[in-house]
Amino acid sequence: MIQKLAPIPKQPVLKAAEDFYRLRREGIGFIEQMGSHLWTDYNIHDPGITILEALCYAFTDLAYRIGWDIKDLLASPPPATMPTKPLRPYADQAFFTARDILTVNPVTPDDFRRLLIDLDRVRNAWVFCKECACELHYYAWCEAGQLMLSYKKPTNSLLKPVKVDPRGLYEVLLELEADPELGDLNDRKLETTQVVFDADSKPVSLKLELRFPALALADQSAYARFTEFDSATNEFARKITKIKVLKISRTKPETTFTTTAILQRYWRDVFYVSFEITFDTGAPLVIPNAALRLYGGTDAKGRTIVKKQPGDPVVADQFRLTDMLEETSVLGSIQRYRQKLRKAGEAIAIAKTTLHNYRNLDEDYCQIKVVDVEDVAVCADVEVAPDADIERIQAQIWFEIDRYFNPPVPFYSLQELLDAKQPVEGIFNGPALENGFIKADELQAAGLKTVLRTSDIINRLMDIKGVIAVNELLLSKYDAEGNIIKGAADPVQTDTGLIFDPNRFSAKWQLWVSTLHQPRLYYNQSQFLFYKNGLPFRPRMDEALDTLTQLRGEAERPKIKPTPDKITNDLPAPVGKFRNPEAYFPVQYSFPMTYGIGPEGLPSTATPQRRAQAKQLKAYLMVFEQLLGNTLSQVAHSGKLFSLESSINKTYYGRLFDKTAIEGYTDIVSASLTSDVLQELVESGPEFEERRNRFLDHLLARFGEQFSEYALMLTTLEGQHIAQKRLIDDKISFLKAYPTISHDRGKAFNYQKNQNNPANASGLKRRISLLLGYPNLTFTINLSGSGPYTVTSYTLTDTPYKTNTVDETATVWLTGTLTVAVSEADEETARYKAFEQIGEILEQMIQPDSYEIVAEQGKFRLNVRADNGDLLGTYPTLFDTETDAKAIVDEFLGWSSNERALVVEHLLLRPKFPGDALYPACADGDCGTCGDEDPYSFRLTYVMPGWTAPFSKNLDMRRFANRTIQQETPAHLLGKICWVSNDGFIENPCDPVVAQLAELLEEKGKTTTDVRPSPDEACTCALALYTKFSLAFKSWYADKTLTYFHPDALQTALEKEFSTRLKPADVSCTTVLDAALWVSVQSIMVTHFVQIAFSGLQFERFEDAWQAWLQANAAIDWTEQQLQERVEGILSTNVEKTLVPLADQQAKLCQCATAILTTYGMNFYTWMEANVKAGVDIKALDFTKFDPDKPAPLTLCTNFTFSADTLKTVKAFLTARYATYVEVSYRLRVVVDRLSKLRNTYPGATLHDCDDGSDQNPVRLGSTALGNYPTKKQ
Repeated sequence: MIQKLAPIPKQPVLKAAEDFYRLRREGIGFIEQMGSHLWTDYNIHDPGITILEALCYAFTDLAYRIGWDIKDLLASPPPATMPTKPLRPYADQAFFTARDILTVNPVTPDDFRRLLIDLDRVRNAWVFCKECACELHYYAWCEAGQLMLSYKKPTNSLLKPVKVDPRGLYEVLLELEADPELGDLNDRKLETTQVVFDADSKPVSLKLELRFPALALADQSAYARFTEFDSATNEFARKITKIKVLKISRTKPETTFTTTAILQRYWRDVFYVSFEITFDTGAPLVIPNAALRLYGGTDAKGRTIVKKQPGDPVVADQFRLTDMLEETSVLGSIQRYRQKLRKAGEAIAIAKTTLHNYRNLDEDYCQIKVVDVEDVAVCADVEVAPDADIERIQAQIWFEIDRYFNPPVPFYSLQELLDAKQPVEGIFNGPALENGFIKADELQAAGLKTVLRTSDIINRLMDIKGVIAVNELLLSKYDAEGNIIKGAADPVQTDTGLIFDPNRFSAKWQLWVSTLHQPRLYYNQSQFLFYKNGLPFRPRMDEALDTLTQLRGEAERPKIKPTPDKITNDLPAPVGKFRNPEAYFPVQYSFPMTYGIGPEGLPSTATPQRRAQAKQLKAYLMVFEQLLGNTLSQVAHSGKLFSLESSINKTYYGRLFDKTAIEGYTDIVSASLTSDVLQELVESGPEFEERRNRFLDHLLARFGEQFSEYALMLTTLEGQHIAQKRLIDDKISFLKAYPTISHDRGKAFNYQKNQNNPANASGLKRRISLLLGYPNLTFTINLSGSGPYTVTSYTLTDTPYKTNTVDETATVWLTGTLTVAVSEADEETARYKAFEQIGEILEQMIQPDSYEIVAEQGKFRLNVRADNGDLLGTYPTLFDTETDAKAIVDEFLGWSSNERALVVEHLLLRPKFPGDALYPACADGDCGTCGDEDPYSFRLTYVMPGWTAPFSKNLDMRRFANRTIQQETPAHLLGKICWVSNDGFIENPCDPVVAQLAELLEEKGKTTTDVRPSPDEACTCALALYTKFSLAFKSWYADKTLTYFHPDALQTALEKEFSTRLKPADVSCTTVLDAALWVSVQSIMVTHFVQIAFSGLQFERFEDAWQAWLQANAAIDWTEQQLQERVEGILSTNVEKTLVPLADQQAKLCQCATAILTTYGMNFYTWMEANVKAGVDIKALDFTKFDPDKPAPLTLCTNFTFSADTLKTVKAFLTARYATYVEVSYRLRVVVDRLSKLRNTYPGATLHDCDDGSDQNPVRLGSTALGNYPTKKQ
């Protein structure tokens, strides 16, 4: 098609500002209106008209430049030297690319599917929202007005217990890409083709299909040792030295070798093989009952024997199964299966890491595993055309059935989708992928199938060229051992649901796939018979398989790997050409030379009067020159108006000329007109602040954001001038980080990563911090070496969080050295140790007396020092005044405290196994009403630094912060806000307990003269008692500030401490402290200091418990525990007989396993509770003293008969597992207890209650939390 060219108009229509003749006409019109009584000559020879024409032309030039493409106006001049890396265009602008601003952290299950499919080795993935909490639940009920939680269902049915399953959990299934050498990585099946020779010495194929049991489920530790791989040597940690086949039998219970006759008689049936594998180190591994199936013709069957046994006939070229199964080389079955497990495990590990990196708030993963495969055999008679190529048709049939069972998820390039007219917002909807883009409809079509329909298959097969008819198509499915499954074919629809025939195994219409299983075409059991003109034919299988490989290659759409030199997955910002819009040609230079005002000036013969006249005209025109110069400068600095550079200090730009720009300039304009004076004339300071804020408000509005309420609050708090400056900095920080805080607003932190790294925080916390006006600072660790790495120093900058190195344009706030004791071989470990020290620096930065301001070179230096005086960090530049340095100290105090704020996701605190710690019932509010039985699902607690200004003293600012947090919290989450104090015990003579003691002494005490003490005497004595007990408490509490105490244990410890250290004689008092009175005094003081111990250092104590639990929790991969499945597996393996019908056996075994786990879990819970109440610390907790049969004995269910050692095996398994759970369960108990006891802190003389973040509810005197004293180091 010939492109139609646009015609060039003879008389183009120009914009008014670009039309010289229009401007000239309008100018003359204005002259006529204003001066026609004095000026009547408007011809071109008139000097006034000449001036008008010169100005009109200058205006058209200005209008033309304003009309340049915006990318050209924003372009920067080329650098003097070319950089090594290409510069990002418009680096100072809020021009975020589509990939940065339109993509999001995964939200929906389909988003997570895209993220996983984008990984190498992952072909497809499915993410399901689980309704039950990883097979773990508990019961909640109301009893005597109290909410009760327990793993054991109460026997009293009148209590109406509710079964609670925490929500927000995902189950993730992965389909891995096939390995070219090992085949399908999704099943436990291994196929090996062996060549044997017939009687004529011709090679024939024998295929062995070996299906291994679920070793990881049966014995996880043995599985881990079997697959342990040393990446440094690229070898397995343990080398196999010998493989011994223990049996080959027809049934599992048999322990002997079957005969060759039986093997050949039941050819193509399932046999069972057990292996014993010996390693160079460690105990041998036994793999029991791997399912074996043999495929081959009559010649292959006749040459195959089990092993050389007495009485077997001697046949030439015999193939012994045991020889092949005991092969220890890399080509052997065991070695290949080991490699298969390793590769699948590596893919799962990468998927787990990815999922935890992108986890959302109050969500977690229950299970992440490879999808279970269900083999489906397809049999049919296919009538084809006489000239049809049956090998190709066979390949196409396999290909179509395979794509029906498992539709692919193809990737597309950005250009392909743009060419297909896909909207950009739709293309980038979802997470940012590395290997291209996925269409939503094709992703939906690739879901797990629940039912296979023969009609769908026939429709696909009939589209194959050469196929005339498909007859007698049947579907059959097989279990993990290769045995056919009955009772899933062609159900009958009734009013009550589907009814399956338990004896039917082949489906003519519908075959139902097991839940969360993926159907896979079972090539070995599938049969297709082809008919040409009524005659049957079978295809040559080797040729059909080669054709199938070709078809797969032609249809494949591989992942589009990005290249470093080309952007393929983003829309790049358009690059402009720098055209120097500020270049200026003076108006006076455009006048005819006779005027004498150009660069040539006047001739030397000109009279003084003529020179004066020229100078006067130049001065007259200088007003226009300045206006035009200013306007061009404004155009040239258009980008600065919307720039995110914090150094910008003007929004109106002026042009200061000199004699190089305009000849004779210095003869006309006073030298007092400097750039500063000109800028003050153009724009005042308050005007700049107001306009700069308006430009930033415009940028915020582009993204639907606003700072209006914060601006009002800040103005009220700090005044107009200070607030405007602060707002500019806060808005710039917010906009710079916007791609991250917008993309990650619902993203949680990675609890498996380094918890000491401040950058490992939820996106919501970062967003709220910026909305509350905290600077956007982050630590950068500087390393030396390339392995081992040595930590050298750190830098605190305002670099965006996703940047790994310090940006050259970033502002440095603090620098310092780090002293990591040893060099680390890997970078991650080195950074982990470095961030441990960063955490200590942050703790120090919240203390006001950690900052040192010293005079240096007539200015002031700001340092941060440790308690022992060591230098921790230095502000990089000197301050002009001490006030400026103190302002930065205030910034550091607020920022460092806020960095320690915690967003606690309650779902992470859910119990992970039966017997784990439960959240304290009735932790908040009135415990007399029930209904809050699930404290885990969709709940957050914001633990905020309540000691930080302005939120520590200004309740209006705190209410604003609460509203901001509530507005930013995702709508499906319930957030509670606690502004927690961090004060320790400070002796206070005005403490209410002194009055309580005085009252006791007045009422029950007597002096040496046997009279009641006077109020003054009682007060003096009470103060003396308070002082003595305070000293004793401080001495005892000094090294126990972070120690966890159960209230009973704490009271016992204080009673013992006071009884041991304090005696009545130690107190100087006019009142006689007899034994009875002393007991009363001690009781009051114990109660008082118990409250002090629980209320003091609330933040420090909770943060310590939170970090300790996170570290213990990260050490266990909860997705791999599967206690329920493993106990079921032990029971199933050890069943000897039962009267339970086959269809109900799995459900009954599940109930049996649940009962065992509940009993064991309750025994563990009771044991742990008793130890905590007794004050036993985690370091002293001895699990060897735990009796799994107390208080309730463990028993097996009675409807099965199990082998003799079954209960012993179950106990041994659970004891080994629970031994690893002791610390994490103890830590969880501590953290949920401290979380439930957090209370708000308020300014002095303000009494409020901590109730779901509310500051509106006044409470009774004496009911508030202690700790509202000034911050003090402990």
